[in-house]
Amino acid sequence: MSLADVRAALNAELSATPEYYDFKVLRAERDGALWRVTLEPGYVFAEGQRPGAASAQALLDDSLDGASAWWGSPAKGGAGVLAVVAENDELVLQNASGPPPPAGHLIRLYPTRFLNAVADAWWDTPWAEAALACLPDLSAPQPLRGGTPLTGEPFRWLRPAQRAALSLASFSSAFLWGPPGTGKTTTLGVLLAEYLERHPTARVLLLSTTNHAVDLATLAVDKALQKGRREHLRAAVQRLGTRFDAAAYDGREHLIPTQDRDLIARLARAEGQRPTARDAQALKAWADRVSDLRDELRASSLKVLQRCRLASMTTTRAAFTLKTLRELTPDGEPPFDLLVFDEASQVSLAHALALMPLGRARLFAGDPQQLSPVQRSEDRLARRWLGRSAFAEMPRAGASVALLDEQSRMAPPVGELVSQLFYDGMLRVAADAQATPDWLAARQRTLGDIAADVHVHVHPMKTDGGWVAAERGPVRRESAEAIAELLAQALASGQWQPEELIVLTPFRAQRALIRQRLRARGLPESLRVSTVHRAQGSEAPVVLFDPADGAQPFLHGEEAQRLLNVALSRAQAKLVLFVSPADAAGGFLGPLVRKLRLASDPRAATPLEALARLPGFPASAVGRRVTAGRHAGELVRASGDGREFWLVNEKTGAEQRFDTGFWLQRAARP
Repeated sequence: MSLADVRAALNAELSATPEYYDFKVLRAERDGALWRVTLEPGYVFAEGQRPGAASAQALLDDSLDGASAWWGSPAKGGAGVLAVVAENDELVLQNASGPPPPAGHLIRLYPTRFLNAVADAWWDTPWAEAALACLPDLSAPQPLRGGTPLTGEPFRWLRPAQRAALSLASFSSAFLWGPPGTGKTTTLGVLLAEYLERHPTARVLLLSTTNHAVDLATLAVDKALQKGRREHLRAAVQRLGTRFDAAAYDGREHLIPTQDRDLIARLARAEGQRPTARDAQALKAWADRVSDLRDELRASSLKVLQRCRLASMTTTRAAFTLKTLRELTPDGEPPFDLLVFDEASQVSLAHALALMPLGRARLFAGDPQQLSPVQRSEDRLARRWLGRSAFAEMPRAGASVALLDEQSRMAPPVGELVSQLFYDGMLRVAADAQATPDWLAARQRTLGDIAADVHVHVHPMKTDGGWVAAERGPVRRESAEAIAELLAQALASGQWQPEELIVLTPFRAQRALIRQRLRARGLPESLRVSTVHRAQGSEAPVVLFDPADGAQPFLHGEEAQRLLNVALSRAQAKLVLFVSPADAAGGFLGPLVRKLRLASDPRAATPLEALARLPGFPASAVGRRVTAGRHAGELVRASGDGREFWLVNEKTGAEQRFDTGFWLQRAARP
């Protein structure tokens, strides 16, 4: 765990990260002064990698906002990426030097390489040493002296675990573990609102991974201040950055530092005019102009940062503006009393550590059972520092860790499935939700032939999916047709609106195929079809999940289970799974399918001690439903020599290995 290791990890990851990506244009349309360019979903070429390579997938998100676009035919041109509309595979371009290329031509994007900013911090040796010195505090947080405890007194509706989480502000490092639907963002908003009130001179930096997540967290703080009748503090909260959702701040405009607007517009125009690298003189002039504007913006942001009590921004922006943030306290002391990482499970350990010296105390909010940081390199050190988050260092227990254990999103059967598969049964439906008739009624609705009281339904597929070269990814036509049929039935019934239905799949190629089948039936464009990576943070009454090809190597391992967790836990009322025999046999969906099968098995369970007394045990017990101490399930197989046997646990669907001799001894006891 040396500084050299971190630097080697960053070098490996930078080497594995392409400088540009080529996409194929499906159509380009003018929208006033802007251009909307729709991309062919299956075509992505990353520098140095073959088209369709896995590491080049799942690229279209707001991390490409601000990227430079360039095209070489039919005429050379360039633009700035104002926004990415991931659901529509669409780029919104500004300041275009000419019309973007038409259908069939390529458009090249040069994304902002945020990892460069993180690497710069680690090559600043004094700062890097301070960052690395923060590592032990993650696994052994220390109580902070002084300060007023947070009680949540104005918020009587807080659940017990939410109220207990308020004590996290009294530790040098702390972890707010919020599984899906548990109100993590709301809890964080209450904690920070009360923290600002109880610590009148304290300053907070609130970070999250995407602009959308920053908006949600910032608005949660403002709402908590408003509901807690702390109006005098609301103007002290400022959302920094330019790529916020303006509509979300309707009536809350005080959160945006408007004096930055003209400067930001000038910078955006300049960034959209990047010349090609072939013209070194023009490129140098452009870089100098952008640098001057950034210096001006840094001075403006410094004024905002100096006067506000809570500043919020993306973790990427924090890395790029680290110099500005450090300059808030010329004496070298941490400029913030509390540094908060929201969605922290997606922030790499190296990135988090590089920012940790900014705060006297740090709070990590997120869910380590959901998506982890994106990491491309196969290097061992890269996996250690860039493929893991601060949650990997979290203490196993203690007052510095708070688990929110009540969820109010998922219907009880969906919630129980998610709880047993991913949270060791610790997650349960909130008592207040169970006692609310409207909440229950909203989760009792018929969907096609699926009855109102059926919340988890497996739709069997006869065919397995597979990689199709023309689609540049795994596809399955049978499930795409079945999804289109089910959605058509749901909308035709008049009982469902398009915004209540969402289709999730792990693969962009299958997403494109499903959209194609929906368009062929004339179904509304507003129906959401998304890859699972795009879905974290969203929810819908109905989730249709199509694995497309459960045998894909991508869908095996720990990260695949996190992906599955995200997919299942978006559902409020109904979860429909499209599963083939190969899907059910794989490590991705196998435990889930086995669990569902056993849940509908009416057979009574026999104690293993009784079966162990019978001749031929354990082979004679294969296929029987059994109890084994606190475990219950089905005995599915025995080793050839009979010394071991395996039980499918009815709660988790996982296979457990047992020792035959142990149970024979138990059976022999009087």
